[in-house]
Amino acid sequence: MTRTLPAACLALSLSALASGAVLAAPPCPGVMISHSAASPAEAAAVGRQISKGALPIDAKLQVGTWSIFHVRPATADPLYLFFHGDPAKTQRIYLSPGQGRPDEYQDIKQEVEQNATGIPPALSSCFAHLVTGG
Repeated sequence: MTRTLPAACLALSLSALASGAVLAAPPCPGVMISHSAASPAEAAAVGRQISKGALPIDAKLQVGTWSIFHVRPATADPLYLFFHGDPAKTQRIYLSPGQGRPDEYQDIKQEVEQNATGIPPALSSCFAHLVTGG
């Protein structure tokens, strides 16, 4: 299931992924959000970036050719992997545990933009809202 979310609408399950609690929906206009990999091949390509095979993908945030995958490795804490381009053909740009307090929104957004140079502002903003509870 993929959709562009209006500012006031994000599935509560995605918010719960970031914090384990139900949070207010982050503003994510223009960000495509799906609750899994697009295909088993995509899960395998993302998984190979940090493990030996496919990883469960809980969510994918995407704007244009940029994407952020929330993965759950079997032997590590959940992570967010950032890509510019097809994960099967490119290396991840950035990796984040995706945890923050509400007052850290600006710091997290800035950190993402510094480490994932060129990321669309809508995507970095959506991610920062997601992991800080907005």
